[in-house]
Amino acid sequence: MSAFPAWLRRLHKGKRPFWLPEDAVIARYLADRDRWFRYRWPRYQLQMIKDLASLLPAGRCSILDIGAGSGLIGETIAALFPEKTVIGVDIASKALSTLHIPFVRFDGRRLPFADRSFDCALLCNMLHHVKPGVRTSLLGEALRITGGGPIVIKDHLVSAPLDRLRLWFLDVLGNAPRGFMVSATYLGELQWEQLLRELDCCGAILPGSGYRTGLWSWVFPNRLEICLRISRKSPGAHAVASDA
Repeated sequence: MSAFPAWLRRLHKGKRPFWLPEDAVIARYLADRDRWFRYRWPRYQLQMIKDLASLLPAGRCSILDIGAGSGLIGETIAALFPEKTVIGVDIASKALSTLHIPFVRFDGRRLPFADRSFDCALLCNMLHHVKPGVRTSLLGEALRITGGGPIVIKDHLVSAPLDRLRLWFLDVLGNAPRGFMVSATYLGELQWEQLLRELDCCGAILPGSGYRTGLWSWVFPNRLEICLRISRKSPGAHAVASDA
């Protein structure tokens, strides 16, 4: 990722936060809320939740989960992360019928919240579903409602010729059966660099994680998954949260 170091410093993965429940507890919560996970171990979702735990601000924190989908990840954070409150927002109404966090529909452009309404914004596997011409303005909205960040982003990185095909297949496999969005435009190094330049943001990126193992990790390399945290570089904006 040659373009990243100027804008994103590398984080070192520390010890598992003492307050984060064990994997079995998180998996049981996911299975209780989504029957799909009663038949398969949610390795991907577990790793994502653990990575998010490393990047979200410590202590009391209000979070807007942008593009929340079913709302399950945001709900899990609110239920299992101490002092975290979460509101989900999405253009579609695909939230769980029994969702335990507030959920709001929006038009995909203007977030229906006042300036500095939240301490942090979260975009989890959704930015690649946003049209390229809208990404900067949507992230600008996230910066507006947080007063400059931090914004925690879990998404993808294209760095090899077959990566876009790999990611499209994963989107179809994971999203199509649930009626979630499949159309996507995945970001490579240059697209990420340009996005950060346009937003005047800097931040930090986690090293790669083990989202997949065995044959799956060979066909769909873990380097496809990235997790980062960004904030405005300008004076007066919220500072990037300290490393976990």
